[in-house]
Amino acid sequence: MTHIDNSKIFHNGVYADVSVYVPKQTTYVPGTVLGRDSSGNLTAFSTDLNVAGDSDTAAFTSSPLYILAQTVTNEDTSNSATIDLVRVFDSGVVDKNGLVFVKEADATDKTVLDALKTNNFRLVNVEELTTPSSLGE
Repeated sequence: MTHIDNSKIFHNGVYADVSVYVPKQTTYVPGTVLGRDSSGNLTAFSTDLNVAGDSDTAAFTSSPLYILAQTVTNEDTSNSATIDLVRVFDSGVVDKNGLVFVKEADATDKTVLDALKTNNFRLVNVEELTTPSSLGE
């Protein structure tokens, strides 16, 4: 059996550069699922309207669209910011366990996972395999 590196989120696919709206004092990490909020901003996707970005932004108007491929930080203490040229995973094979959601329950929400599949993501489960410490054990 082959050892699989489960630290790798993206296995095969297409990348794009987009503008991402990041609330004040917020960091998004690789694997964060993104969608458009009611203002048209691309930001961390959530089905929970109370945690969908920030208090100024209401419901999401789209399903999950992209998966963040780099860390993005807004260190400003008073203003949200739109950060340009952010690398995202646009479509392809992705480790389901590497996805990051604002709302933890979205990671198992069949509607959200089906929406990712509809948007050309193939979700796979990558299992961590342990290597024996010595031969014969």
